Amino acid sequence: MWSVVGQVFSGSDRMLLEPLQSVGESLKWEKQKEEEWFGSSQRMEPVSTWSPRFWKKDLEEKLIKYMTAQLPPFDSASNTDETALKQHLSQLEMMFLPSLEHKSGFFKEAGLLVMYSRCCHACLSSHLSTLTDNDHVSFSQCLLVYEWCLKVYKSGNRTLLGPRQTPHHSLSLDAQCLVWIILKTEEKLLAVTQKEVGEALKEAFDIRKNPCSSAAVIQVLMEKAEAAQRISESLRERVGAVCLEECLSFLE
Repeated sequence: MWSVVGQVFSGSDRMLLEPLQSVGESLKWEKQKEEEWFGSSQRMEPVSTWSPRFWKKDLEEKLIKYMTAQLPPFDSASNTDETALKQHLSQLEMMFLPSLEHKSGFFKEAGLLVMYSRCCHACLSSHLSTLTDNDHVSFSQCLLVYEWCLKVYKSGNRTLLGPRQTPHHSLSLDAQCLVWIILKTEEKLLAVTQKEVGEALKEAFDIRKNPCSSAAVIQVLMEKAEAAQRISESLRERVGAVCLEECLSFLE
C-alpha cells in the first residue's frame, strides 16, 4: 500500500491521487477502529505490526525516508568549506522546500496534509542537526545555519496551508517546530563559541609554544561578537556572555 507514497515522490502524475486517497481513507478507518477498541469494555485482541494500529507510524517512517532521499547531498562531517555550506543551504531553500511544497498538494487532497507537514518538520530538523552535530563544525558554520533558520522563520509564512508570501516557496515550517530548531542551533553555536575561545586562550598562554599576544585573543572575541551582532543584538549579548564566562573560567 505504501508503494504509492514512493511513487508520489518519484514523479508528479495526478493519476496517483486516487490510490493516495485510499491510503488516507485507510488511516481514517484505523482511527475509527482504535476509537471503537478503546471505547469498548472488552480487552483489545493482540495485533501484528501490520495491523491498522501501526499503519500511521509506518507511513510516517516511509514519508520521512522518501523526503530524506530528496535532500541535496552534503557531507557535513568532512566538508568544512563555508562556501559549500552556503550553497547547500541555498539548495534547501530553492529546491528542497519547493519540491516538498509541490507534493503537498497530493497529500492535502488525500486528507494526509497534517501527517505530511509533521514529517516535513522532522526531516528538516534532523538534517539541520547533522550540519552542526559534528566535532569539526566551526563557529562561522553554525552561524550560517542559524541565520538560515531565522531567514526561513522570518519569511512570514509558517503554515503549510498558508498563502504564498515569498517568491520561492509557500511551504514553511510550523512556527513551534522552527523555534525549536533555532534554539537547538543556537545551543550548538554557543557551545562551539565556548570551545573555540577556550582553545584560543590555551594557545595564547601555552608556555611550551611561542605564546600569542593577548591582542590575538581579543581579536577572536571581537570577531565572534561582531559576527553575531550582524544577526541580532540579543545574539551578540549571548555570545559575548559565553566568551566572558570562558575567559573568567580560564583565569581561575
